[in-house]
Amino acid sequence: SGNYSKAASSGNASTAASSGDSGIAASIGNNGTVRAGPNGLLICTWFDESAKRYRACVGEVGIDGIKADTDYVVRDGKLVKA
Repeated sequence: SGNYSKAASSGNASTAASSGDSGIAASIGNNGTVRAGPNGLLICTWFDESAKRYRACVGEVGIDGIKADTDYVVRDGKLVKA
């Protein structure tokens, strides 16, 4: 927690959350959840069955409707509210 904090977790259904300003939250695995504070960065991976590979979704708080202090997951290749 705190400004510029980083949080990372790995494994299926893992959760990563950072609080404070300009933090980064990254969940590496499948079906993960991410959350960051104002001006934060979200990184969440998911397994693309059709391509048989992992892919990453990246979102920035304040851009494209991504809100601070809100949990997000990947659905259909996009970050959506959990």
